[in-house]
Amino acid sequence: MTRDEILALCRKAPDVGKVRHEDFIDYIITVEQREKVGDRWETRERAYMMVDGKLAMANLDHRLQGKRLDFEDPVILVDNEEQLTLMVTINSEIYGRRHGIATSRKLNGTRAEREYAWEVAETSAIGRALTAMGYGLLPGAGLASAEDVLRAQEEKAEPPPTPRRVRSAEQAKELMAESRPAPPVGRRRVARVSRYQRQKLIELYRELHDVEDEKAALAGVNTLFVETFGHGIEEATYDEGARITAELLARRREMA
Repeated sequence: MTRDEILALCRKAPDVGKVRHEDFIDYIITVEQREKVGDRWETRERAYMMVDGKLAMANLDHRLQGKRLDFEDPVILVDNEEQLTLMVTINSEIYGRRHGIATSRKLNGTRAEREYAWEVAETSAIGRALTAMGYGLLPGAGLASAEDVLRAQEEKAEPPPTPRRVRSAEQAKELMAESRPAPPVGRRRVARVSRYQRQKLIELYRELHDVEDEKAALAGVNTLFVETFGHGIEEATYDEGARITAELLARRREMA
């Protein structure tokens, strides 16, 4: 999707109170998804807003209207060795009471779910509650936030285990030992910097450093990734791209 296409999609989404989705386009990413159309599979792009974008919309909307927006402490619905499920409730003086429920799979989930179960579940639940109020409710996105979709893609990208035939009791013991959970090593990055995200980084760099040549701006952006993460933009994840984008946006606000 181009920026203009994302902007058109934002304008299809209803405004919420005093805020418009198009004013928060920098919090939106596009994700490629495989969908079955008839008898064949096609790759399509869908746009999703990040949870911090939904928070930014909600906070600004309530501030402009002089109304309260309160977040209750998360309620634990399930907490065992396999999963953590939380419910977050939000109370708005304008839109009433909404809740969101989300789960982190501590046993078979992504690395983020296993290592930061509470943070992942709470963030996702907040995003769903805010979407229920209308924030970030883009056509085709449902209640999911960008982070939810990226985690789902990361899970699908992991290859399934290869079946092995057990010929003896000793071999069965060896297989059981191998199946014990262990920290993942060298996991392949799956959520790369998107085309739109790359273009936004180039635009911000050109604006901040008064660089006209796009290739020179890309080289400057690449240097930022190397200095910050130890690798260039081609190896960067979406989250790393979001971090650099946020830093450049903060610099632009300071200059303004």
